[in-house]
Amino acid sequence: MKITRENGSHRTPTGKGASAGAKGFTLAELLVAMTITIVLVSLTIVITGSAIDAWKGARTEIRAAGQAKTMLSALGRDLESIIIRQGNNDSQWLLATSENEGIGPEAESSPNAARLIFYTAASDRYDGNAGSRERVGGNVGDRDADRGGDVSVVSYQLDFADPVWGDQSENFSTFVLYRKLLNPDETYNGVSSTDDLEQTFDIRGGGNDLADLMCENVYEFTVTFIINYRDRSGENATVSIPVMSSGGGGNVMNKFAINGSGLAPNLNTRSEFSAGRVAAVELAITVLSDEGVAILKKSPFQNRVDKAKFLEENAYRYTRSVSISQG
Repeated sequence: MKITRENGSHRTPTGKGASAGAKGFTLAELLVAMTITIVLVSLTIVITGSAIDAWKGARTEIRAAGQAKTMLSALGRDLESIIIRQGNNDSQWLLATSENEGIGPEAESSPNAARLIFYTAASDRYDGNAGSRERVGGNVGDRDADRGGDVSVVSYQLDFADPVWGDQSENFSTFVLYRKLLNPDETYNGVSSTDDLEQTFDIRGGGNDLADLMCENVYEFTVTFIINYRDRSGENATVSIPVMSSGGGGNVMNKFAINGSGLAPNLNTRSEFSAGRVAAVELAITVLSDEGVAILKKSPFQNRVDKAKFLEENAYRYTRSVSISQG
């Protein structure tokens, strides 16, 4: 017997074949759907992660390149305007040294932290107010008027310090490269005609107090002098002298000076290069990412292979060559 049920004006059949059109998913179909979903989600996560890593890497490299360009451009301009008066004088006109005390975290200091001090006709002397006879502003810190001088002394130095406060706080310190410029009046009254440029500059300029921060995370700063000279046989020759605290062999020096009486590698005034001329200066800096600095502070490397891999992944190297006027 067939039973029918009224629902408004329609009749719905009930009984044995009533649910034939309401078939659901089987367990196998659910498992396949879940597997496909998991694969798609995993691929999305991987692609998103790769995109974020690529974005972070590009952002870090752009930031490092921007700071490096600013620093190398400023140093290049100062070197292009370098002032050297060789002849019958005992003054020291340029001094490059390399820090031997280990700039950086206790376990992983910089392999080379050079300092460079020299005389230059800096375009930003008098706080960028060169050429003006009137003081800009009337408050402390306002720009000085140009008093007619054009010879300044400038220092570039790599340090490991808090870039904001300048102290040696281990938590916030990073590799920072500072520039300190003394105006012509300060140079003339306190630094000129000295045979020890570094000591006199530090006394007169107060070391790195109120120095300009040029670049952060500079793991390594190297200065190399290209010298033209006559060798012992009388032939013209060229030599490269890197100023570095480590690394033996070749012509590596930990100090290099240009005195009024000639060149002085390692302050040796009687070297075979003493009568030579500096034709160019090659500058090189290695900039670390913020993550690289954090790793360097926390995880000393066990061997050179690990350190080389770390630098490959977290460091960016920039160079510039500056020709030196022979006038």
